[in-house]
Amino acid sequence: MTRITSLLLFCCCTLSICAQQGTPGSTDRESGRFALIEAAQRELLDSIYIAVTGNEHAYINGDEYFLYHFRAKNKPLLYYGEDRTSEIVVGGRRFSGLVLQYDTFTDEVIFSEIDNGFGNSRYNISIKPDHSGSFALFFRTDTLRFRYLTTADTGGEIPEGFYEIAYEGPTSYIIRHRSVVHQRNGIDEYFYSPVSYIRTPDGYRKITSGRKFLKLFGEGAAEIKRIADQRRIKPGKATKKQIKYMIQTYDSRRGATRGS
Repeated sequence: MTRITSLLLFCCCTLSICAQQGTPGSTDRESGRFALIEAAQRELLDSIYIAVTGNEHAYINGDEYFLYHFRAKNKPLLYYGEDRTSEIVVGGRRFSGLVLQYDTFTDEVIFSEIDNGFGNSRYNISIKPDHSGSFALFFRTDTLRFRYLTTADTGGEIPEGFYEIAYEGPTSYIIRHRSVVHQRNGIDEYFYSPVSYIRTPDGYRKITSGRKFLKLFGEGAAEIKRIADQRRIKPGKATKKQIKYMIQTYDSRRGATRGS
């Protein structure tokens, strides 16, 4: 942490010098100083990242994440407060044993609460999606695996962003963990409002009511209903685990039918 501490001191000193020496007609000098500050901040982020990952050859493409929701009781961070471990793929490298947060409002992956070296302040770093195509959150009772889906991946049928890949096969089941904002007493509060999709040969379709869920499978609707009835699952109230089971079983049976 010595290098991190030195960089923080350097940033603070540079900011102080700029504040004291800013005078009219010094635009060029100020621009140079601000460029120096920006470079120092970038080096600081890189140093923190190296300290966390233990790999000085890996490069972070990210920015400091500001806690814009600090006043909110309802945070946009997925499963906020629950213990987890995580892994992420950055620049083609996989890193494990980290603590990541996912902002469901801004669609950001965050290295959370990284010690800045002083012991009394912590950093949060937002990782840009072009260098983090996938990540996973491991909770005590569930594992969530995310992938960044682009327009090229989906044909533009759903918005770009991170999706939990709940199940992937001939039929796929993905979840957009998102939140919506509402003001209460002048404070923005963030309410969890996920959207789930099924991908069939006809494309991506949003899961809404139970009856519409069955219709998403077209000619296979009767088979899905049979699977649900056998397990006494109500499609309109099905949990993620139940939906995953139905689709896996459906794919398995359809595959066996086609192969016979």
